[in-house]
This record gives sequence, C-alpha cells and structure tokens, in this order.
Amino acid sequence: LASAASVVAARAAPQRVVGAAAAIPAGGRAAVARRLSWRPFAPLAARHQQRTSSGCRCSSIDPPKWNPQNVPDSEIRPSPALSAAEVVILQLKALENVHSPRLNHGIQVMYEFCHGAGSMERSRYFGYSKDLYHFDHFLGGFQNEFGDMLDHTGFELGAEVMQSELGEQMVDVVVSNAKAGKIFEKRYTFCLVRRSFGTKKGCLMTSRIIKHEVE
Repeated sequence: LASAASVVAARAAPQRVVGAAAAIPAGGRAAVARRLSWRPFAPLAARHQQRTSSGCRCSSIDPPKWNPQNVPDSEIRPSPALSAAEVVILQLKALENVHSPRLNHGIQVMYEFCHGAGSMERSRYFGYSKDLYHFDHFLGGFQNEFGDMLDHTGFELGAEVMQSELGEQMVDVVVSNAKAGKIFEKRYTFCLVRRSFGTKKGCLMTSRIIKHEVE
C-alpha cells in the first residue's frame, strides 16, 4: 500500500508544479516560464487585440489604384461590316490619344481587335509566342514592342490591301511620332484574319503586327 501511495504521489507531483506556476504573480511567472522552457499565452482577447492593432500582412497593403482586369469594355469594337482599311484606321485613331477617354483605352482597343485575345492558345501577335489570355499580358507586350505607336502624331496607309501566304489580309502603314523634339517614322504591317466563331464571328481581327526595320 505504501508503494502504491508513493507512485500516486509521484504522478501528481508535476500537476502541483504547474498549479504552482499558474498561481505565481505576473512578474515571477515569466522567470518560471524561462526556467521551465515554456512561454505563457496571453488571454484570447489580448491576442486578438494584438493582431488587429498591428495589422495582418494582407490587410496592411493598400489595394492597387488601377486593375487592368477591372475596366469597362472599350468604346471601339470590331464589326463584320468593317473593311480591312477601316479596322486598321480605327485602331490607329485610338492610339493617337492612348489614355483618352481613360487610362490605356487605346491599347484596350488594340486588344479588342486582337485575334488571340482571351484565348488559351499562344499568339504570335508580337512576333513571338505569348499568352494573351489576360489584358495585362497584352498591355505590357504592346507597350514594349509598339511604344512608338502610342500618342503618335499621324499615320498613312498603303495604297492596297495585300494577301499573305497564310491567307491574311495585310495593310501597310507608316506611323509618325516625335520624341525629345525629334520627328521620326516607323513602318508596320497589320495582318488581319476573319473570326470564324464566337461573339466576333465574321469580324476582321489582327492576328499579328510586323514591325519593319528602319531603312
């Protein structure tokens, strides 16, 4: 019986230590915690107050002022009634004042006329393979590859519409612009195909734009 009582006392001993630590005042409790290698938790209400006062990582970051995925439709859209020349003219007119009537609206018009826009298949619009599923993918590529078209000062179309080996209708255009007081011209070829499906079925769309080297 004595042996059994000692076993019970030994098992109960750690519980008495924890109970004693819990009863220690706040100042002495920290010292006990360090000695026993454990950290006392603050009450739940205090922990919640700490999180909300300091702010979590996601809530402390301000939302972006402009999201390229959250904009209205462009005010210039494809139509089956438009000719090849009219399709190119509408796009270039939109780039004359690229941020009118809102930020990057001119590039959004180019995206509306892009044959590969919104497609899961990769496009050769810029001359290399690129995913154009989202507008922001297109936005960065256009600014990098065709920045000389943005806010241009004028353009002139070629005399006739040509046909490519791929069956595209090709329209040559010379775009004028000025940077740092210097006037220059760049030549491009818009390659157009007629959409055979979807809401833009029958519309001429830009499959790619060829940028020609300065002669």
